[in-house]
Amino acid sequence: MVGRKIMRKSVFGVISGLGFAFSSVAGATDQLGIGDLEFGQTREQTLGVLEALCDHVDAITATPVQFPLASQSEEHLRCRGLKANYGTIEQSVFLIADSSLAMIEMRGGAINAFVSSRSEEPQSYLHYSILDKGQLFADHKLDAVWLLHEDALHPNLFTWANPFLNADDETRPVYDSSARLPDFMKFGATLDELRPEFEAHCPIMNVEINDRVWLETEPTTQTQVNCFGIEYAGFPRKIEAVFGDSRLELLWILTAKPEEGRVREALVSAFGQPDKVDTDWDIFDDGQIALRKDKPEILAISRELIPHYFETLEAE
Repeated sequence: MVGRKIMRKSVFGVISGLGFAFSSVAGATDQLGIGDLEFGQTREQTLGVLEALCDHVDAITATPVQFPLASQSEEHLRCRGLKANYGTIEQSVFLIADSSLAMIEMRGGAINAFVSSRSEEPQSYLHYSILDKGQLFADHKLDAVWLLHEDALHPNLFTWANPFLNADDETRPVYDSSARLPDFMKFGATLDELRPEFEAHCPIMNVEINDRVWLETEPTTQTQVNCFGIEYAGFPRKIEAVFGDSRLELLWILTAKPEEGRVREALVSAFGQPDKVDTDWDIFDDGQIALRKDKPEILAISRELIPHYFETLEAE
């Protein structure tokens, strides 16, 4: 069904070029520097560690479930006064996805405890410092550190600020569940036309000139705008917008495997039942948008690209 292999420049390629391999986190540290805590431990194991190390712990069950690494349940264990291995952290939240520790965010003393104490030189991406093969992201300005299960790297969850970190109650934002593309992302529009819209709508963004042109329309130049934190299908996401000769041709929207059912429901709600389904793709909107299943993401393309990427939409 799919034409040539679809390629693009993503954070994986960027960090791999710095010596990291996000897809496998080869050599990542199991021990997190918080007692004997490790990713993948159960909610009960995590809570046991935190009760010994925190001045105060409270548990918040989040509904509806929106975190990409959670399929059935999402819980936030909020800690005050965490005594980590190399310093005390004022505020931290430990995210339990489907009863398993998946992500940690810490602020206040986090840089001193998790970055300044390290002998190795961090790598950089955007405004983040990166350690532990991509498992640790740090923002010096915010004095914030994110520790990430390897599954959190593809959807770029280091750009997400946990709303329960400072919340005084159990309210949380309910993100826009629509799978319709943002109105300003119009295929065929030029980068100059869309740049102000990206700057207005993307909490974090950067622009890259692709070293290799791979769009099937064979443009002379290819540019990618990375938009981080725009709400789509129930969560703030990274959208990779690819321009050929300065015109928008293709979008990748990064998701996670555990949320595939929710994302598919959002696509069905927006576009109706898929035009075609196979092992790797559910194709909607006459081929212009597709749910990728071999790797968790959504592909949206211009009408001109449909025959290049989806060979047929006839039912099998």
